[in-house]
This record gives sequence, structure tokens and C-alpha cells, in this order.
Amino acid sequence: MSLRKTKGAILCPGCKRLIDADEPKCPHCDLARPGMFGFGHVFGRLFGGKADLVAVIMTICVALYVGTLALDWRNIGFGGFLSLLNPSGRALYVFGMTGGDAWTLGHWWTASTATFLHGGLIHLAFNMIWLRMLGPTVIEELGPARFIVAFVLTGITGALTGNLYYTMAHGVPWPSIGASGAVFGLMGLLLTYARRRGGAWGRQLQGRMAAWALIAFLFGFAMPGVNNAAHFGGAVGGLLLGYLLPRRERQREGAVVQVLAMLLMAGTAAGMVASMVLMYPRFF
Repeated sequence: MSLRKTKGAILCPGCKRLIDADEPKCPHCDLARPGMFGFGHVFGRLFGGKADLVAVIMTICVALYVGTLALDWRNIGFGGFLSLLNPSGRALYVFGMTGGDAWTLGHWWTASTATFLHGGLIHLAFNMIWLRMLGPTVIEELGPARFIVAFVLTGITGALTGNLYYTMAHGVPWPSIGASGAVFGLMGLLLTYARRRGGAWGRQLQGRMAAWALIAFLFGFAMPGVNNAAHFGGAVGGLLLGYLLPRRERQREGAVVQVLAMLLMAGTAAGMVASMVLMYPRFF
């Protein structure tokens, strides 16, 4: 039995008004292919305001952190403040850490998977706090699917920049994980978006993002072992997306960006499976 309703009346996921399921575009809000959201109502729930996508991403990151701890629990780190409850390096490689052995082996997909992994309780907490502060604004101003696209893509640009920098500087990229590249990407995105938006709210948002980015960059340079190249790459990716992604009230999210968001998340999940299949036998 198909999960998609292809005939009859449905509620448009964008404006919640009654339309025909086979409409190529919603006559009320111009959402492209609204009937595609009938696939198990997944798209409607994720991008129709029924799901807290920031909480979804945070839950994924926490679950993966717990998974890396459980996989190699005998080698959990119990060092100082920044080394509290650190997963082992081999557990992180199995789940998709980028750089180091993974990059040498050609595991290019780890540029995406590494964003969702964290190397300690404090590392996880800081990134989740930043994500909770930034994510809702991105969703409100640009839309939930664009938030997912921005989070994943700027995480990738951050990881790629870090890998490139450390390859040039040291001959091999350092092992790298964490959502901080994507966090800086969201800051960069909101900074240029606020400049484009203008007005009192735009100026206020721009000033806040500039201050937060400065604080975060200074904090990164003050802490040992931080991949600041990834922060820079994520921020640049966000700055570029800030000029490309349209405002929510001027252009509703259509099928293309929503499918892209789903594909990026599915691709990241597939990358983690690939890392597990390839790296588990290598380390365990």
C-alpha cells in the first residue's frame, strides 16, 4: 500500500489550506509539488512546523556521543576539564571521524559525518548550547529545510577546510570532529542574511552575530587542540549561503530545498554506516 495520497484533497504542508493532491503548485502559497509530502507525512512533519529540528539535531548528536562511549567504554578518557568523558579515537573513527586515518583511506564522506560527533562532554555541551541559540533564528528567518541544508553544508565546508589546512601544514590532516564548523556556519549565515535584510531587526541581528562570532573565534584560539581552520571554513560557507538563501517570507520553501535537506541527512547517515562497516574491523 502506498504511503502517499495521490488523489483527492490534502492539506498543503506550507499554508495548511485544502488543495488537490495532484496540484503541481499550491494555488495559495506557491509551494511546489505539495502532494509529495504525502510520503508518510515525513516532509510535512519535519518542515511543516510540527518538529523542533534543532532538538532533533541535538538528540542525534547526544545519541551518537553516547554510542561512541559505549562502543569502547574501557578506553573512555577521564582527564581534566576538557577531557571529561572522552570517547576513544578508534570509536570515533568507527562512527565517522574525519582527518587522520579516515582521510588517508579516502573516506571523503567523513567531511559530513564528523559534524555530528563530539570528543567529550564539555565539547558536546558547548556546541549544543550554541546550536540552541542559533538554530531557532535560522528556522524562523529562512525556514526549517534551509536550516538543515545550512547546518550540513557548512559542517562540510568546515571539515574540508580543516583537512586541507592541516594537510598543507603537516602533510596529513588532524583527526577532527564536532559541530563547531556548522555552528560558525550558522553565525556567518545570519551575519550576511541580516545585512541583506536591513532595517532595525537586521542591524540588531548583524551586531549580535558579529559579537558572538568574535567571542567564539577568540575562545577557539585560546583553547588547546581546537581546529580553528574548520571554524573559519564553516564561517565562510555560512557567509556565502547568507547571500544565496532567500528570506522565508519572500520565498516559501519548495520541493527542491526540502528534498535536498532530506538527501543530505540520508547521505550523512549512509556515510556513518559506511564508516562502521569499514572501520570496525580495522580497530576492533
